[in-house]
Amino acid sequence: MSIIHPVQSVVSSENEQVIYTVVKNMLLAYKKSEAKDSSYQLVGKWIDDTAIGGDNQEGTNNEGIKKAKSNEGTAVSKNGQGSNMSTPSTHAYIRNLTLSKNEDRLFACTDSDKAIIILDIDFENMENCLNLVKRQRFPKRPNAIAISNDEKTIMIADKFGDVYSMDVDAPVVEKINDEVEPILGHVSMLTDILFKESKNGKRFIITADRDEHIKISHFPQSFIVDKWLFGHKEFVSSINAPQWKCNLLLSAGGDDSVFFWDWESGKLLSEFNYAELVKPYLTEQHAAPSRFQNEANDVVEYAVSKVVSLENLPYVAFFIEATNVLFILSADLENNTLTLKAKIDLPGNVVSLSACKDAFILSLDNRDLGNSNFVKFIKFNNETNDFSIDEPLSSQLDSVLVDSLKTNDSATVESNEIYPLYNVTSLKKHGEHYS
Repeated sequence: MSIIHPVQSVVSSENEQVIYTVVKNMLLAYKKSEAKDSSYQLVGKWIDDTAIGGDNQEGTNNEGIKKAKSNEGTAVSKNGQGSNMSTPSTHAYIRNLTLSKNEDRLFACTDSDKAIIILDIDFENMENCLNLVKRQRFPKRPNAIAISNDEKTIMIADKFGDVYSMDVDAPVVEKINDEVEPILGHVSMLTDILFKESKNGKRFIITADRDEHIKISHFPQSFIVDKWLFGHKEFVSSINAPQWKCNLLLSAGGDDSVFFWDWESGKLLSEFNYAELVKPYLTEQHAAPSRFQNEANDVVEYAVSKVVSLENLPYVAFFIEATNVLFILSADLENNTLTLKAKIDLPGNVVSLSACKDAFILSLDNRDLGNSNFVKFIKFNNETNDFSIDEPLSSQLDSVLVDSLKTNDSATVESNEIYPLYNVTSLKKHGEHYS
């Protein structure tokens, strides 16, 4: 039976009036109407119809599908079949959906041609508020992006460890290899990137990689390394800079902890260990590959996929890949510690997580939930001093998602055609990576 594909990514305007989602290779914009019911309406759509395996795709087979290796070491097509905890596949993914601070532009990465896309948002256009204004291809697949505070520059971190700087309004560079040089690099895959300003106004780029490193470089003199943040023993998948104080940084990945830093001084302030909290939520999906198991066959592997923070309240949220729980932490800004505030159980595994002014927004793997529970809004209640799911708002968005996509051939799929949703844990290195 056909189902609507799960939402892979979701971001919101500050007041939650506009919601942007990624479904397969589509970007969709939903805006609250000005009518009494204030329901969401589809106001924009952009489809990535660029063919996979085109001129910019190196190392593909005749079918345009890259080859990977299975856990047993044999070559397999990275087509989304098999393990749910897999390496990223060559689908028409749209990744790293980012809304500009002025909320007039969307940025994202497209896997189909290893590009950065920029879309203008114009609500005066009643037919479609999304307009593609730039598509810049890169030599290697972009893994993460960061926007400068003046929104004139975008930094791109790629899978080969290079960072590029791009003028948002500059013309497209046709021969990127010949005309543009990376501004800094790591020796392993980059997983996340941030642009930050210190208390005294100096600008920095913060980058994280698969080799447990967090690097802080000056900008635009990015060849000057300010410092490294050492403490992680496993890969770093996500970094976040809370708005409460400009010197704070959160990081997480393959370790059992969320790390809390003063990035300006380079000091690790504290760690929040979640190993015991996550145990009840681990399933057979978290079993280590057979060749890395012990005799008892009980080795598990898991990782934080994303860590975010609210803009105005000192709360942090994170989720472990392929689990149906969101952990929310309270940040004590006097003692620089993180403590558990809430544990939100969900009907499906969390796929993506973002934050706006006073809400956490996440999308779920709802393939077994009957075209419902696509997106959940988690909000803080001042009266109860706790977090809970805003079910009316979540259901309202669910309803318009279904109505707008149920007859869309691109959005409806069989369950075995769903794009791979879990690929963070596969960043974990085993003995073979060190030989």
